[in-house]
Amino acid sequence: MTAGLCDLKLTTAARRRFSDQQITLGLCAIILLFGWLVMAPVITLRVLMLINLVYAAGFFALRFGAITRVALAPQTTPERQRSRSSTPVVTVLCPLYREAASVNRLVASILRTDYPHDHLEILILLEEDDDETASRLNTRPPMVRIIRIPSGGPRTKPHALNHGLRDAQGSIIGIYDAEDRPEPDQIPKAVSALTRGEADLACVQARLNYYNRSDSIITRLFCLEYALQFDWFLRGLDLLGLPLPLGGTSNFVTREALLSVGGWDAHNVTEDADLGFRLYNAGFRTKTIDSTTYEEATDTPRRWVHQRSRWLKGYLQTYLVQLRQKQSWRAGVVLHFAIGGVVLNALINPWMWTAFVVWAVTGADLFAPLFAGIETPLLLAFFVGNTGTAWLFIMAPTVREWFTLAPSGLLLPVYWVLQSVAAYKAFIEFCVRPFYWDKTEHSEGEDSVREANDA
Repeated sequence: MTAGLCDLKLTTAARRRFSDQQITLGLCAIILLFGWLVMAPVITLRVLMLINLVYAAGFFALRFGAITRVALAPQTTPERQRSRSSTPVVTVLCPLYREAASVNRLVASILRTDYPHDHLEILILLEEDDDETASRLNTRPPMVRIIRIPSGGPRTKPHALNHGLRDAQGSIIGIYDAEDRPEPDQIPKAVSALTRGEADLACVQARLNYYNRSDSIITRLFCLEYALQFDWFLRGLDLLGLPLPLGGTSNFVTREALLSVGGWDAHNVTEDADLGFRLYNAGFRTKTIDSTTYEEATDTPRRWVHQRSRWLKGYLQTYLVQLRQKQSWRAGVVLHFAIGGVVLNALINPWMWTAFVVWAVTGADLFAPLFAGIETPLLLAFFVGNTGTAWLFIMAPTVREWFTLAPSGLLLPVYWVLQSVAAYKAFIEFCVRPFYWDKTEHSEGEDSVREANDA
């Protein structure tokens, strides 16, 4: 057992929302901003718009550059698997809470792996009061164990993962969520990548997507977003040698690397993205592997907003925490544009573009001083940004030949509205309930399970 694993330093943990320096700089910025708004409101608001546009343009350029790198990458042939004699023990951590309906399907999915079962350990991580999930675990082969998470700490996934890490026997640690359906080749591919002999390779991320992609407009858009994120964007970041904001599941990390960076941040509600930066800053590399885990997409706007607000709150936590650390310019590009910029744009965009459209359509005098004289660059930014992003979403599923999903990319403005709703929920929770884990609701039915088997 590794003592003190959860005790990350305050300067590197989301437990402390702001450092003393951030508090000082933030108060100074608020005072200066208020003074500038009083003395030169038009210029100040234009500067704020410019900052927002820079973040939006930076994220689009980063995405486009990563996707272009993937498109230009040569095709690689699958690697041969290592012999059984060199196969390390893999521990799969499964943090669950009130997932009685899913636990047996999850274990069955993991046991379908092509990896030798005598080198596999599955730890079901349950809170102390979650007796229902424990009682529903029908079959428990020797490699499956239940680990109870003691009360007292934050009720978050990373808190459970840290306790699971203490009990893990494997030299490689993987993570799966309740609704995950990994492809059978995933664990062998992860082990093969991590045991190639590259000393700095500490983590691999499998692709994620959804098996209930046709359930609703929300699931279709969600599927397009994940196809863009995991089939293109993260792979491009990998090829460019940039840090990867990890997905919350289907990543495999060497135990040695995890311990060296202090495990997961128990107070960060997107511990995955945070871990990606901490591994990179510690000198480790993360790569993607060509294997997919299929999950259940949230199928209603309400469920989507609740899940996305937790992710955006975690992005805000990660952004503030990582700003306190020394970052290389490579890490800084991803941190500012793919983490901080996502939250900033979701908060500001609806106000900026609504005001611009109202002024452009009605000529309202209220907004004339703000937009007059810069109509052309704003229209250009609006057209390039929106059509460019829509095009990326539409082409994203073509790698899987899911061509029927592509037209759903035309409904992207609906997604952006929901993103902004989720961002404001996230911002409010960051202020009043920073460590609250808004649990994703699952509604896995027979149709979804059947589609999962066909995915």
